[in-house]
Amino acid sequence: MKLIGLIPLLALTLLIAHCGGSKFKAGSASATGSPPSLAFDETPLDISKLPNNLDTRDSGGPIPGTSTLVESPSDLSCEMSSEKTIRVSPEENADIKVQNDARVVMNVKGRFCPTVSDNLTVLFIIDFSGSMGPNTPDPGSMSFQPATGNDPRTMVGNVKSCGRLQAVEAILAKFKAGDKVNVGTVTFASNIVRSHTTAPVDAETFKSTRLDEASKLSNFCSYIPPDPSYANQEMAVNNANVSGSTNYAAAFDQAYDFLRNVKGRKAVYFITDGRPTAGGGDPVAAGRNAAAKLKTIENLFFNAFFLQNKQSGLQEDKQGFDNLVQTIGAPERVVRVDSAAQLAVEVGKDQAVSFDPTQISATLTVEPYEPEADLKVLSFAQDAANPKAWVFETQTFVLLGKGDDVYPHVVKVAAKAKDGTMHTSLVRILYQKSL
Repeated sequence: MKLIGLIPLLALTLLIAHCGGSKFKAGSASATGSPPSLAFDETPLDISKLPNNLDTRDSGGPIPGTSTLVESPSDLSCEMSSEKTIRVSPEENADIKVQNDARVVMNVKGRFCPTVSDNLTVLFIIDFSGSMGPNTPDPGSMSFQPATGNDPRTMVGNVKSCGRLQAVEAILAKFKAGDKVNVGTVTFASNIVRSHTTAPVDAETFKSTRLDEASKLSNFCSYIPPDPSYANQEMAVNNANVSGSTNYAAAFDQAYDFLRNVKGRKAVYFITDGRPTAGGGDPVAAGRNAAAKLKTIENLFFNAFFLQNKQSGLQEDKQGFDNLVQTIGAPERVVRVDSAAQLAVEVGKDQAVSFDPTQISATLTVEPYEPEADLKVLSFAQDAANPKAWVFETQTFVLLGKGDDVYPHVVKVAAKAKDGTMHTSLVRILYQKSL
């Protein structure tokens, strides 16, 4: 599941028209079998004429003027952010120049795009429970190599490593210099392991402080030993406040606190090897409830890896895997891996995002009118040319302005993925009717 195959982005296409009495046509739908676009004889939404805005209109609110039909499309790349601000004005330096007192009509086309790695926050949620290290002390295997747990220690050349570390390095290697990426970690066992948890910082700082040669093994290959007899095992972390059990709820709650006020796109990578055994009277229910709260954060992709090391001889935990699928919300978002090395491979694989085509809505907000007006979504479907992308188109709407004041128009498109996460596009259109 490639990192770049996980991140949603809306590439917005804006249709601008200076319209008089002539009818106009919005752009065609992109996906085969999707609903038709707005017809020639359909009237665009004029928010000033909605019943709850009649008083504003009659008291002298902005009423569009007239002009001739002109189309000026602007296709925005998938490398752009899911939030976009444009300026529509008669001024020369406007993003879209229009005539004074033009009647301007617009619709929004866009896509949830799976090929973006910029403008992103990545959070690794990493299991430090006792089974992520050796399960039993082995006097002949105290030097890092042995592993009867689910994340065996490995060697990359002459360099010590582990599956969790290799996975983190594989993801971060996909970014190029200059990408706007922040990275953080949440490490947990029976509770949050604070000494190894860090809020998101820019990727270069993260690499220099968390992936430096002196500390990266400790930061990503550690575990909380099940009892004190494990104290001499390498990478064991002794913490009086944390035991070696597994608490999904604490991990997801901490992730929520880190990400709830973060703008833009967010990707969570959850690496675990077992069912919740801590976190209240019903750890499984507590974990699912915390995951549901985390998924309320907009533009978040939730990816999980269930690490079961067959080489250790442990019995496959089918119940644990099934619980993780139910916790995340969609089977395509959970990957079972059988070894430490495979974990690093799986995080690099591409994985399509799945949406419910009926779960999409759009709103238009214009000051000084009522807070929101509903916009029709004319189409929402997988792109015929790229099945990993989903494209949408809204109905057209009239831009409202009066004199030389600037009127902000905000279009928000929200779509729900099958795993329950919400993904949005936000377009701010600053419209100035005349100079």
